[in-house]
Amino acid sequence: MAESLVGAGGWGYFSGGLEAYAKAFRFAEVNATFYRQTPEAMARRWRSVVPPEFVFSIKAHRDVTHAGRLRASAAGRDAFGRSLRTAQILRAPFVILESPASLKIESGPLSGLSDLAGMMPRGTRIRLEARAYAGKALPKEVARTMEECGIVDVVDLSQTRPRVADDTRYTRLFGPGPHNVYQFDDDEMREIDRAGGDAVRVAFTFHGVRMYMDAARFVTFKRTGVFPAATPSRGLGSLEAVLLPDARFPASKHELVQRHGWKVIDLDDGARAHADRLLSALPRQTFGSVGEVVQALAAGAPDPKKG
Repeated sequence: MAESLVGAGGWGYFSGGLEAYAKAFRFAEVNATFYRQTPEAMARRWRSVVPPEFVFSIKAHRDVTHAGRLRASAAGRDAFGRSLRTAQILRAPFVILESPASLKIESGPLSGLSDLAGMMPRGTRIRLEARAYAGKALPKEVARTMEECGIVDVVDLSQTRPRVADDTRYTRLFGPGPHNVYQFDDDEMREIDRAGGDAVRVAFTFHGVRMYMDAARFVTFKRTGVFPAATPSRGLGSLEAVLLPDARFPASKHELVQRHGWKVIDLDDGARAHADRLLSALPRQTFGSVGEVVQALAAGAPDPKKG
């Protein structure tokens, strides 16, 4: 059986902080290390409040990828060395290099990537998210260098598949929504799970606006084979539950679909889907409240499993 690590992009918005987060998940990706170098005392404190089996991954500081553009400069090597020290304290087996979308990995950056790989301590590997090639094939020279250096290709498995063969996979899951505004339904999560393939180890990190809910549902699915409910209600009651907290009115059908169609609702006890499954059945008019939306859908009696 493959080892699956499931978590989210940090615990900053998780009620109760890291200690509470570590009771729900056994894996976290630390994104704060990308924006600032982490004091060793802070890294030790993080490590001390989680169980021994808890797994961290960290993003290397942006001085390596954005300011340094992956070149093997003294400043870039120093920044990377400090990130590696944080990884060692956390016992993190993964260090992520997120290169900017503007950076084509050619010549200097390619040589620098090999140089950085040579700095890796035993038991720790680079994961490269080459954003310039998102959704595209990697240049042959880049793929070859990654294979030779044991660098794992980081992709969003909800959008594409890894382009470099490896027995481990690492996915950062955002979905197709703009600005991380997306939530995965049951079918999408099943496809993400299948995309993990026959790898020995797969790390799934959720990064959408509801990353903790998505990660929790995925953990339950991995353990039991069944997805838990997303809301306390079903059908139109479930739609009402996801609209009430933040829907603003008056709103047209188009606005409701655009702003809330990405949310996951419970169609019935056994199926979850995006809210646009129901919202798309609305008549083309302006609505003054959630109640009006529900009434209009009830009057039309749409079949939630169609569409």
